[in-house]
Order: sequence, then structure tokens, then C-alpha cells
Amino acid sequence: MMAKKSFGQNFLSDKNIIRKIVEAAEVKPGDLVLEIGPGQGSLTEGLLEVGTRVIAVELDEDLLPLLQEKFGEKIELIHGDILSEKTWQKIRPLIGQKKYSVVANIPYNITSPILETLFRAEPRPECLTLMVQREVADRLLAAPPETGVLSIACQLYATGKKVLSVSRGSFRPAPKVDSAVIKLDLRKKWLENIDPEEVLKIVKAGFSSRRKQLHGNLAKSSRCSSETTKAILKKLGLSEKARAENLSVENWVKFYGFLKENKSEED
Repeated sequence: MMAKKSFGQNFLSDKNIIRKIVEAAEVKPGDLVLEIGPGQGSLTEGLLEVGTRVIAVELDEDLLPLLQEKFGEKIELIHGDILSEKTWQKIRPLIGQKKYSVVANIPYNITSPILETLFRAEPRPECLTLMVQREVADRLLAAPPETGVLSIACQLYATGKKVLSVSRGSFRPAPKVDSAVIKLDLRKKWLENIDPEEVLKIVKAGFSSRRKQLHGNLAKSSRCSSETTKAILKKLGLSEKARAENLSVENWVKFYGFLKENKSEED
């Protein structure tokens, strides 16, 4: 079966890498796993070998007969788009009240939308073990002064680490980039009990012009005056001239908390 560029397909073929991904996911016999884009089923096979129960979501209908022939009733196979609510309506009854994790070699061209979907999914997975582009892995896990909206968003919802580097030669056809496997443990409680979506509104405004200082970006977006931003930065022990990339995820959460306090006092 030829890989299709339109689906961002690069089939993982290195059995040693597959074994390491399954080990990194720390799944045990009987665990429920959601796999996104099983492709030709190489990773699916690795998951089944350790005794997991697999729900596999595949968008490419041409791959469905191959997967059905290969696995039959050993997996729950869903034809659908993981970004679609219609697909989640099929997934939820299979998960029910059970805990589950996600293990997948995801299409690199839709990494961000997939992460957003999984972070906000109901029910939420406990853990994500994902193959992504190596550069994206670095961006997701970045610390100041290398952060961006993507890294802060990821770290608001999860704690993560890179567990494996994967060369392009492990795929057929080989992609133009190297890859990495990351493991993200989703937070059971929000930092400081603050809604991450509300924090992200401030974060996006803060990163609106990367070369400009944070107080200017927030003032321009009408989120916060320059004077208030500088005062909060001082409380955080940061320079008044700080840029958005100088703040850690904890800094952003505390910044939002101080901002809420200021608005309450003004009201």
C-alpha cells in the first residue's frame, strides 16, 4: 500500500523503534489505548503483543480492509477523523468510564490540532505517547527564553519529556525530517486552579509580536495596561522589559492570577 501525501502518511517500519515506543508508553495487559492513524498496523501489532486493548481511528478508507484482515476483532477499528466530533461520538461509548492513554505516530501536518483535541477531549486521556517531528518536540517542551504559544499551551495541560529520537530511515517512505517520541502526562489538576483556556488568551496576546516587550503587546491587545503589566512582572521577579518568551508556564499562570486580582480590586 503506497503512502499518501494528502494524509501525511509515513509508515513506521523499524520494529526496534516500535518496541521502544510501546515500552515508553508503559502500557500493561488490559490497558485501553487509543491509536490515531494506525496506517498499516505496525504500532498496533506492537501494542497488541503486550496485551493492550486498542481502539484504532483511521481516516484513510483504503487502509481499512488491510487492518480488518490483519487484526479482525482484536481491535476496535473506527473509520473517521480524530478532529471530528462525529468520530468522538463513536469513540466515547467504547471508552465509557475506563481510563485510557493515546499511543500514536500522528500525521505531522496536523500535530497542533490533534494536541488541542486531545487536551480538551471528554473523556480526557491520562497520557499521550506520540511520534512527532523532532523540531516540534523541541518546541512543545521548550523552556524560557525559547517558549512560544505552542509550548505554553502544551505545558498548561501536561507535563512532558522527550523519550526517544527517531531517524527518518525508520519510515517508509522516509520523511524529509527526523522525528522524536514525546510522552505527555495530562494534568489531573490545573495549575493554581486556574482555567488554562483563560490563561491562553493572555499568552496569545503576549506573543502577538515576538520582538516586542510583553507590556506593549498586552497594552496593544487591550488585555492589560503597560503599567499593570510592568507591576506584575516586578512581582514575579522579572524585568519590566521582559518579552513573552521569558515567562515560564508557572509565570503565566501567576501573571493571570495577579491580573484577575487587579481587575477585582478595580471593580
